[in-house]
Amino acid sequence: MKDSVFILDSYGLIYRSYFAFVSRPLTNSHGENVSAIYGFFNSLHSLLKKYEPKILVAAMDSMTPTFRHEMYPEYKATRDKTPEDLHSQIPIIEEILEALRIPILRYNGFEADDIIATLAKRAKNENRECFIISSDKDLVQLVDEHTFVLKPGKTSIWECAGIKETKESWGVPPEKILDMLSLMGDSADNIPGVAGVGIKTAQKLLNEYNSLDGIFENTDNIKGALQKKLIAGKDNAYFSKKLITLNYNVPITETPEQFKIKSFNFNDAAKKFSLYELPNLSNLYGDKKSEPANFKSGNSIIENTTKNKKNNNKKVNTENNANKIKNFETPLQETAKLRTTELQKSKGKYVCIDEAEKLFEIVDVALKKEIVAFDTETTGTNSLETSLVGFSISFEVDLSFYFPVLAPAPELGEEIHKTISTEDAKKGIEKLFNSKNILVIMHNGKFDLKVIESCLGIKNSKAKIFDTMIATWLLDPGRNSYSMDSLAANLLGLDTIKYKDIVPKGKTFKDVAITDATNYAAEDANITLKLYFTVEPVLKKHNLYKLFEEIEMPVLILLSEMEKTGIYVDKKELTNFSNELGKKIKTCEQELFDIVGHEFNIASPKQLQTVLFQERKLTPGKKTKTGYSTDTSVLESLSSEDIVPAKILEFRAMSKLKSTYADALPLLADDNGRIHTSFIQTGTVTGRLSSRDPNLQNIPIKDEAGRKIRKAFYASEGMQLVSADYSQIELVILAHLSQDTNLISAFNEGVDVHSKTASLIFDVDIKSVQPDMRRIAKTINFGVMYGMSAFRLANELHIPRKKAAAFIDSYFKTYSGISKFMETVIQFAQTNGYVETILGRKRYIPNINSKNKMEKSGAERIAINTPIQGSAADIVKMAMIKVSDKIKKTNIKAKPLLQVHDELIFECKTKDVDELKTILKTEMEKVIKLSVPLRVSIESGKSWGEFH
Repeated sequence: MKDSVFILDSYGLIYRSYFAFVSRPLTNSHGENVSAIYGFFNSLHSLLKKYEPKILVAAMDSMTPTFRHEMYPEYKATRDKTPEDLHSQIPIIEEILEALRIPILRYNGFEADDIIATLAKRAKNENRECFIISSDKDLVQLVDEHTFVLKPGKTSIWECAGIKETKESWGVPPEKILDMLSLMGDSADNIPGVAGVGIKTAQKLLNEYNSLDGIFENTDNIKGALQKKLIAGKDNAYFSKKLITLNYNVPITETPEQFKIKSFNFNDAAKKFSLYELPNLSNLYGDKKSEPANFKSGNSIIENTTKNKKNNNKKVNTENNANKIKNFETPLQETAKLRTTELQKSKGKYVCIDEAEKLFEIVDVALKKEIVAFDTETTGTNSLETSLVGFSISFEVDLSFYFPVLAPAPELGEEIHKTISTEDAKKGIEKLFNSKNILVIMHNGKFDLKVIESCLGIKNSKAKIFDTMIATWLLDPGRNSYSMDSLAANLLGLDTIKYKDIVPKGKTFKDVAITDATNYAAEDANITLKLYFTVEPVLKKHNLYKLFEEIEMPVLILLSEMEKTGIYVDKKELTNFSNELGKKIKTCEQELFDIVGHEFNIASPKQLQTVLFQERKLTPGKKTKTGYSTDTSVLESLSSEDIVPAKILEFRAMSKLKSTYADALPLLADDNGRIHTSFIQTGTVTGRLSSRDPNLQNIPIKDEAGRKIRKAFYASEGMQLVSADYSQIELVILAHLSQDTNLISAFNEGVDVHSKTASLIFDVDIKSVQPDMRRIAKTINFGVMYGMSAFRLANELHIPRKKAAAFIDSYFKTYSGISKFMETVIQFAQTNGYVETILGRKRYIPNINSKNKMEKSGAERIAINTPIQGSAADIVKMAMIKVSDKIKKTNIKAKPLLQVHDELIFECKTKDVDELKTILKTEMEKVIKLSVPLRVSIESGKSWGEFH
């Protein structure tokens, strides 16, 4: 049999390796990031050992724009710029590939995907098998009887996808993948697709009509909203197909046989690894002769084999290696290091219970144990519109019970499986959550609380709640993932059953066979219980349990209630504003064309570059791979030179407002006209809440257009909205933490703090402070918390850098206590590896002692800002709890709806508004005693847009 061809999707593997360590990067003694190098060659070693390839090539992307960029200048325009510390590792990876004698293929004008497609086609023509090493979905279209995709999994596991696996995973055979991707589009590559068509809809359409052509030939047979989407999106679908279709004719002159590697030069590679301070890779690839490509010797970095033990070779653990290189570890990383076992399948006794009597018996036992893990399984991820399929509980490690509520459809010849009735499920779960003496442990408990309320009507839980996701976040707030699968592997050494392995694409948990459903759901409860026993003592050891118990858990319950309530939005008002914006956008566009003298695509970076830098002769700023940047910061700086950049910014702002809010929000409202955002408790490292689906925290407020969006949010009939906003809370906290006498005095005098600052740094009486002086003082007051440099201040105020530096010097002379505070907090971080908020929240800063100047200065800015921003977040959360507790003790009808950083929005019966205002002012201002009093601004009205 002819040798198989192995092709590395090099950039895909490089990016994957870099981002695997993004929250805990590996650095060498110079502070340089080496994560991508380490991860790439660690994966390559595993591949060489397992598959022993004879023909292996590394495909690389073109260094110049490709034919796709010429066809569509916006292609991949939405992608973030490659991080600089990743970009610098790519030449080193290429250097080591060359040392190993692995051919690198790069052709100008073509992407790596096109090179891979061309080689795969040639391998097929020569009757060779081809293995593509990649996680890129665009390459799945190449799978056939000769071509397979090898996806790197966890540890040394490789997932091989052929025709069968592809169909199981995607719901369509490989030959239909291209049409599926054309329908779905790809936001990562800025490929449009058909708006509103996702994977489930694409599957259904292709399975019914066979192809893109078949679908559009039958649009008359497709009814309702989908028909409209398809008709509107037809051109986009076919255009997307052109972009996604791979080129099989890259001018590669060599045959697959000519890429055959006679021997890998391991010794040269090992020397390179030593040079770049990667001793583990050096050991892994070294101590062996440059040998033929059968790769039988050497120790795997993952596998701990008997042979390794005989040779007394120490197993290298990726996680431990990461921690060795870093200056500091988070408590969660320290805990992960204690794990001694290799990744293994979770084992336990998992029992399906389908009788109500047994359910009640098990609940009674759980109540006696006083600790129980609880988890729900549903038909979807929207907790307000989903159906409860079943639930699981565990009160003893490795013993879990699953209770099916919806039965899966039976296989041919089988009977429908028995289930617990909805009424009995409610009785059992309600009994658990209504006991004050039990601790209910959940992972992402906010979801489960909303599910049991929306599906069973269970609310106002009396049980004590422990959320393992929130607990792990407090112990490592910069971690990349808090998923149960990730934490189980990292902390417990357990390889869990994956949702995608038991639920086919396009299906839901209701379609899973009862045995698989039991094992999956019961394992979730078992893992949750194990995580609790692992992290609970660590919270206490690091003095984080009080914050967890008194702040984060009550907030979790509050957020669950807020999300369930939602906020009313006037869809008609938004539609009218969308039409108004559409006209303004058209007018702005025409004005731009008139100024420039011709039409052009304002959304195209390439065409903007031509207009701005060639035709208008403006000064170019930073350069990217595709030319000079036309991002917001560049356009802002160019606006002083020419009217065109300012007009482009105006066009962009209106376009974003229209697409993100005016058009999108009405589609997200439920049948009652209410929008239910999701608040993310683990979304930031400072403790601030974030919001998504939709993000209601980022609606612009400084201009009238943004206000019009807010004006569409209303109180219900007979109700009013009430806003309570902390005034300058971060400056208040800075005054408290720094104990600077001048800043404290400014607040205590009750004068405008920015005017007071201006009077001090400009040495004038406060009455003589001019608006420009106050503007400068305000910018510095807020900027200093973020480590603002003279360079940034100069850019923001449009003044010379020397003058900006003089302002900052004057500021720190005026507020010398702030300067001392900054020095103290940086020293604390350098000694301890973390900083703390007033309430004891910790943020871990691994790079605080980095030798890399940029990394170190960034870490110092984090050290300064976190105690301020994090303390503000904690205080707002405390206020939410105190106010809600107070409201519950009264008869007023009021509910919290939104938290927008320092502002709380309530909906309240009109007759109760004054009483609510009194509660808000009292509770929020006295929530914590600081050196400077907290002040709250309170407003009420029918719409959100009436405030501030």
